[in-house]
Amino acid sequence: MSRSHVPLLIDLKGRRIVIFGGGDVAERKARLFAQGDLAVVSRDFTEGILRMASDGILEVLEADLTREDGLEIAERALEGAFIAIPATSDQELNAALEDIARRKGVLVNSVDRAGEVVVPSIVKRRSVILAISTGIPALSRYIRMRLERDVEVYALMADLLRSIRNDLKKNVEPQSRRRDLLWSVLSDSSVWSCLENGDIAGAHEKAYMRVRENLTPDEQDNLDAGDSQEGLDK
Repeated sequence: MSRSHVPLLIDLKGRRIVIFGGGDVAERKARLFAQGDLAVVSRDFTEGILRMASDGILEVLEADLTREDGLEIAERALEGAFIAIPATSDQELNAALEDIARRKGVLVNSVDRAGEVVVPSIVKRRSVILAISTGIPALSRYIRMRLERDVEVYALMADLLRSIRNDLKKNVEPQSRRRDLLWSVLSDSSVWSCLENGDIAGAHEKAYMRVRENLTPDEQDNLDAGDSQEGLDK
């Protein structure tokens, strides 16, 4: 990964993604990019890819990419594509497919080297997404394994803060003050302790109590009146 790479989260809905190759690597890529308008081009396909096709997750296009007519199918498949992923077992063929994609202005995620699109090692729990890229896949996987132990707690905190923020938006201005109130919850070790121990109700109670300490009496009344079972009453 070069310094020119920028980490981004991209909504793939409606964007065409084309994977070349039908083996295990292609299947892993298909599962990762399944939110897009996905097509897999190959002579043969794994059972997993075929199941995804039967479930309507992706389209399979049969083509022998080592033949001229197969490359013609590849070119047609790339029309209007956003990302191309050459994932065959032949590096020379992958390079040729990359060239075709680039001539069409399509971004490339290469399985053989760093392309324009680099897929990081990902940890995802609901609204929390952590992406790790080090340039050394083994190190990225190791860091991901270390983070996986903690990310569930972060996801629980994200759910809690979202609930509080929604309530504060109705009663507290300006945004900078709401930010400080949320930070007071983040800084409360007792809230984190409850989440780490699986005491979600206790975490909600302590978090809302911490917020109320920093509200005016009128704001407290408004927060109490509009609060749901997920908040102070929990």
